[in-house]
Amino acid sequence: MSQTTATDPRPHWYQHRWPWVLMSIPFAAVLFGIFMVVTALRYPDDVVADTYYRDGQGINQLRALDEMAHTLGLSASLISSAENGRSQLLLGGGEETVLQLFLYHVTDSSADRRYLFSPRAQGVYEGVYESEDGTLAALLAQRGVWYLELRGEQDNWRLRKRVETPITRLEF
Repeated sequence: MSQTTATDPRPHWYQHRWPWVLMSIPFAAVLFGIFMVVTALRYPDDVVADTYYRDGQGINQLRALDEMAHTLGLSASLISSAENGRSQLLLGGGEETVLQLFLYHVTDSSADRRYLFSPRAQGVYEGVYESEDGTLAALLAQRGVWYLELRGEQDNWRLRKRVETPITRLEF
């Protein structure tokens, strides 16, 4: 085994390029791992639910609402007019004292809305707007993707549909 001295012309290991190149790969992996952990802790994913079992039970209850609407033979038509800002619901197969229409935005839960409809004639309901968020007709005239859910006053049935707006007429 030969020993290097100060007069030895061969450079030390740290003076070579390749040891540094090879060490930089695991070093970069460690840095990227730390970055990913910090990002995951700082910005948690709110889509994942810890209560998936309870949520699954809730889904079964919601399916029962869909089946009840089918059993009752309910159907509905939504007619909205952006000109006068009015919306009407035509309910077939049942009578309710108040209808609730829920609009759920596909990506922005802060844009979700609830509208009430009161009866005007046999099977005809007109929108009652209590919020200052704008009329339903104006909302449906804008471009977007929504989940619409129609329920009775007692929440014992529901009709639902996914729509891409703008629309003026919708059949449930």
